[in-house]
Order: sequence, then structure tokens, then C-alpha cells
Amino acid sequence: MSADFVYLKVPRGRRERDPQNRLAADIDAQLRAQGVGGVAGWGDSLGDEKADGSRPIAYTRIDVDVSRIDAARRLLHAALATLHVPAGTELHFCHAGQDSFDVYGEAGWLLDQAMPASSRRNDARRL
Repeated sequence: MSADFVYLKVPRGRRERDPQNRLAADIDAQLRAQGVGGVAGWGDSLGDEKADGSRPIAYTRIDVDVSRIDAARRLLHAALATLHVPAGTELHFCHAGQDSFDVYGEAGWLLDQAMPASSRRNDARRL
């Protein structure tokens, strides 16, 4: 069975720290229950450097291996809304050779957004 890779960028902002990463565990359980994938790993990513030299945590990244990208996207869209992720949460994926992302907002999911060239370079450096 081949697997595709997607990842979630969940803004931290004022969100309470989640040391056991219940969000990743809940996502993993739902993906596995439907037979479309599972969480490969997770961790916090730092934001831009502030004037004082500190780099606050900007978002939590959750890496996911999926067997059926379209089914996994549908499941993740529904699951993340019920798990109360903040607006600005992004689901990154590659479809037909094109890097894209879906972004969660106040009105729901905005689908199939093209990645700006500068974002692709920045994300590749962070991997």
C-alpha cells in the first residue's frame, strides 16, 4: 500500500500548551478507524525572531501518512472542525504534482490554495 504525506500547521497563538498532544492522538485515532492513515509525528515550530532574540512557538506541526488523500482530507476537514482548531490551521498536501493547502477559517475550509514559491522554499528549509 503506497502512502502520501500531508501535514497540518496548527497556530499556537494563545492556545493552551498540549504536552501529550491530544490533538495528534485524536487525529491519529480517527484516521486509523477509517483506514485512511495515521499520524507519523508532531512537534512545535518556532516563529520569527523577536527584537530580544527570542523565538516563540508559532504553530504545532502534525505529520500524517495517508493511503487515500481525498478521503483523508475529507476526514481531516470534519475532524479538525469538531476538535476546535483555531482559524488559520492549514492542511498541506501534494495532488497531481502540485503543492497545495487547505486553510480553516471562521466560515469553514478554503480548499486547494496554491503555495506561493517563497513558502515552498521556507517550508523545505524547516523540514
